[in-house]
Amino acid sequence: MADDKLAQAKAQVESDERQRGVGGEFAAELLRLCNSVPVLKDLVGPVADPLRAILETLQRWRLENVRYLVDAITERVQELGIEVRSISENHKKFIETDWVKLVLDGVGKAQQARAKGRVRTLGLVLAHAYREGEKKSADLTEELMRVATGLDGDDIRVLTWLCEGMKDKYNPTTGEVDFESANAFWGDFEHKQGRFGGQRGTPQGMNVGAVTCCAKLQSFGLVLQVRQNPGKTFALLPYSHSLLKTRPR
Repeated sequence: MADDKLAQAKAQVESDERQRGVGGEFAAELLRLCNSVPVLKDLVGPVADPLRAILETLQRWRLENVRYLVDAITERVQELGIEVRSISENHKKFIETDWVKLVLDGVGKAQQARAKGRVRTLGLVLAHAYREGEKKSADLTEELMRVATGLDGDDIRVLTWLCEGMKDKYNPTTGEVDFESANAFWGDFEHKQGRFGGQRGTPQGMNVGAVTCCAKLQSFGLVLQVRQNPGKTFALLPYSHSLLKTRPR
């Protein structure tokens, strides 16, 4: 037993040393960049120990993002009002195994995220997975987290607008909207009035920003361009509704 604990402690020390070494090398490369770019060069010039300052800044940024992720998860789980006595044994097993691994994956993604909004979306996805348990596969949650780190506020607003606008034609079995209904929706696009991204209307006239967002959403497998009307019509795919279900209404 003592030998096992000693081996574990040694392994932890070696792991910490490797992480510090990699972090130091990473910071050194960033310092080299700072010394090569005029504006950044002036910024780090007065700093007594720029290498340490960069490393500490990176660590602080990553920690802030992880804290923000944890806050987003816990606040949403509390809002959902999930009671322990209502959780089945299979659900508990999912939380103890797959969900914990998903959170660790989310922590890694959060540390690399630039915008807090994307970290929050990660948290909402993970909180939704906590509520759904084994009813939703871990693979789906993993895919939604990948998508979450690539979308910004405009993308989410456009996706919400599309789902709201086509909700009457949504097929819960396939998770899709048929191409004919999508064409009808987009055909009426220029006649609708309202504020961009709102749930009660669409932009006046053809908004290039909306189409640009749709092209981005298509790259994440959330929408699909309809061939009958190229460049203008996009139909919803299953992941669209799966992602929006994780968000508060």
